[in-house]
This record gives sequence, C-alpha cells and structure tokens, in this order.
Amino acid sequence: MKNFIALLITGFSFATPCFSQTSVWEISKNGKTLYLGGSVHILRNEDFPLPKEYDAAFEKAQLIVFEADIEQISAPEILQTINAKSILPGDQTLQSILDKSTYEQLEAVCTKLSLPIEKLQKIKPAMLLNSLLALQIQQLGFTVQGVDVYYFSKAKEAGKETGFLETLDRQIAILTGLGEGYENEYVQYSLEELKKTEEDMPILISSWRKGVFDELLPDMLLSKEKFPTGYHALFTDRNNDWIPKIENYLLGDKVAFVIVGLAHLHGSDGLLELLKNKGYEVKQVK
Repeated sequence: MKNFIALLITGFSFATPCFSQTSVWEISKNGKTLYLGGSVHILRNEDFPLPKEYDAAFEKAQLIVFEADIEQISAPEILQTINAKSILPGDQTLQSILDKSTYEQLEAVCTKLSLPIEKLQKIKPAMLLNSLLALQIQQLGFTVQGVDVYYFSKAKEAGKETGFLETLDRQIAILTGLGEGYENEYVQYSLEELKKTEEDMPILISSWRKGVFDELLPDMLLSKEKFPTGYHALFTDRNNDWIPKIENYLLGDKVAFVIVGLAHLHGSDGLLELLKNKGYEVKQVK
C-alpha cells in the first residue's frame, strides 16, 4: 500500500470523534515509566486538537525525545547537504539509469503534476518520488506540521528538555540512498503506490487515530519482502539502534515522552514488540 517514503511519513489524521485508545503507549519496568507515541509527520488544520492522550503524556514528561533534531532540518548547511546528496553522480541521469518503459511512466506522472522531467534529470529517483508524493499530499490538503513538529514547538515553549534518537546525517543518508541498485523496480513500485495515495488515506488516518496497525501491516511486510535492503535501513536497523537509547531514558530520573513515526512501532521488528521481548510492560494509553 505505501512505499518506503510514505511509510516513513506514515499516516495522516482527520477530524473524528474520540476513540477509546490511540497511538500512545506506556512502557514500564521496575517502577520506571516512559511514554512512546506514534507520529504522523504532516496534518491538516482540522486535525487539531490532537488526541488528548498525547497531551497527557506530554504533561507528565520532563523530557521529550524525537527521531532527530527537528530544529536543524531547515538550517542552510543541512539543506545544502540534502541537495548535494540528492544529485545523481557523474554523468548519470534519470533517463540513463531507468529503462525506457519505467522512464516514460515516471515522465507521465511528472507531466501530470506540471513538473518537466527534462529539468529533473539529475535528481535521484527516490528523492524525486518523495517530491511527487509530497505534492500529492499537499493537493489533498495536508500542509500543516505533524505530531513531532507540534510537540517540538510545545517543548520549546514550555522549556522542556529535548533529546534525539539519531542524527540528521543518518536520516539524509537513508533517504537519499533508497532504491540504489534497483532503481527500475523501486520506481515502478512507488509509481503504483502513488496512484493509491488518496484511497489509502482513510486507512492510514483511522489506524493512527485508533492506535491499530492491522490493515497496514501486510503492506509493510510486502515492502520488506520486495526491498529488504531499503526496509531494513528504514526500520529494522534504526529500531534496533533506538532500543538501547529508549532503555537509557527509562533508567533516567526524568519521565520521557518518545515520539517516532507510527510505522516504527508495529510489527515483529517494531519498537513495541522489541520492548515486550525485553521484559517491559507495554500498555496502550486509553
């Protein structure tokens, strides 16, 4: 259902009555407690206020932890790094690395979105597809800050300490490296997913609001099967690296509220299952 970039963006929300649960979990062991929340990274105006469980976790926490330093994303040096790493090396172009059929399919989508592909020849396929997805999402009305940015701003306003699970350099390296070595397959798969963005929205929205992932999990597993290298780079490796850091936050003197992309929470290699396997009590906040 969702390609790697969409899974990373993971979900959107909509105005809806309150459910009895949502995507916030309480993690505890030996008298220590931490809150773990799933983020959707882009919302609409009507999606606010967020489910009250998020505010409850935020109020109880003295330390708010994010995937990476959100404040630095728009820094000139970071933008320069992203731009540099988004360019195809040497004399490679989209037309030279994609077969004729795949290139023509990509060209048709770019044309539909008023993006002349002739001016995009040096952009890596994954980064171009990310841009196409962003344009589609914006056309559907999703243009506002997501859960993570919202609580980052709230943490700054409240003077709460912030922490990060990884560096922006790592995130940039993963995003700009997606699809390398299997560009045609990745582009074809992602273009098919772009066609379903609008119809998939309600599923993503409902899953995030209700704190369930049953309908999305089969598609994550399909991504894992088709593109194991990319999947492991995006999810498995990062989740495994984050677990020791989350455990350290649990051992600290401050209650932490850790906010990560929703897709990182679920599945056999998701954070919730990894924490359960380590003997932590994992309870959905209601």
